[in-house]
Amino acid sequence: MRVAFDLDAVATNRFSGLYTYGSGLLKGFGKLADRPEMAMVYSKHLEQEAHRLEGGYFGSTKPTPIRTRWLENIWRFSSFPSLQWLIGDFDIYHCLHHLMPPTVCKPRILTVHDLRRYKLPELYEKSKLWRFELAVKRADHFISVSQSTKNDLCGIFGIPQNKVDVTYLAADEHLSPLSEDDKSRLKVRLAEQVKTSLDRFVITISSSDTRKNTERTVRAFNMVAKQLPKGTKMVVAGIPPKNFGGRNQKGTYPNEDVIWTGPVDNLAEWLSCADVMVYASLYEGFGIPILEAFACGVPVITSNCSSMPEVAGDAAMLVDPYDEQAIGQAIVDVCNDAQRRARMTEAGLQRNRLFTWEKTASQTLEVYERLI
Repeated sequence: MRVAFDLDAVATNRFSGLYTYGSGLLKGFGKLADRPEMAMVYSKHLEQEAHRLEGGYFGSTKPTPIRTRWLENIWRFSSFPSLQWLIGDFDIYHCLHHLMPPTVCKPRILTVHDLRRYKLPELYEKSKLWRFELAVKRADHFISVSQSTKNDLCGIFGIPQNKVDVTYLAADEHLSPLSEDDKSRLKVRLAEQVKTSLDRFVITISSSDTRKNTERTVRAFNMVAKQLPKGTKMVVAGIPPKNFGGRNQKGTYPNEDVIWTGPVDNLAEWLSCADVMVYASLYEGFGIPILEAFACGVPVITSNCSSMPEVAGDAAMLVDPYDEQAIGQAIVDVCNDAQRRARMTEAGLQRNRLFTWEKTASQTLEVYERLI
């Protein structure tokens, strides 16, 4: 079986969910006894990153002679050039984002990661959705990363349930809890980076995307900070959301124990040292940080909406992400109860073992075979 694979979406942004999904799926295929041949589709300017990712699947495939973004504009109005004309013959095409080229009698699959721009349109007023909507229109079949995302996809676009398969994602298989000695040494190094002590801390993950709910999470922590064990801080890993003015500005957030890391490429290290992770996002298509925290042996507080209960199962504490008091009380309940943290840690480790990239790849391969 030869699969034309949308590597362009993966190689474009190394710190995106698309990268996590695409690179994880390729690693999963690499562990299968009967793995497919992957014909990578990517722009020539991404060749270096593509070669780093392909891991032996490459064969004789060449990059597209025209940038895929330009091709996408051409394909909006024309069925030439077909993908076969560009890369040779294949059995099936797998789109990871919205690059949906014309093919000659070959099925096309689209992986849908989330529908946040449709579920929370007030947060994405300037979104340009025509590329994604055209990909949805042209796809023969769909893979969604959670049952929640499948329900959103079918509900919004009227797609029959039998045209969508669910294949879950996974955390990096190399993640595991640290020993107490290793954790202590790592805390010292991380504390040097932010120039403050980090004996105990709650962590939350922030980005420019306001759906991560950073502002409410920080306010919730500040509301209950005095009820937490002495010296407990909140670490906000990542950049602040757009139009957010609370980066330790005196008078806005007077609690000086809220620490902003800025962009991080070592999230696992921060997770491994935390007492608890708060992931009170307003919407997630899957929510890989939940599994990453589980894998690192960290208790998780997460939202009771979209895919997050589906991923977390009974291993996390669920809260209403719009309720600051509920988020704050959950932080108090977990931070002040060592036995609860131990139970949540063990439950998280058990839950994480249900998700592997090899399982994701195996289920994806079953979809390929069925469609071919």
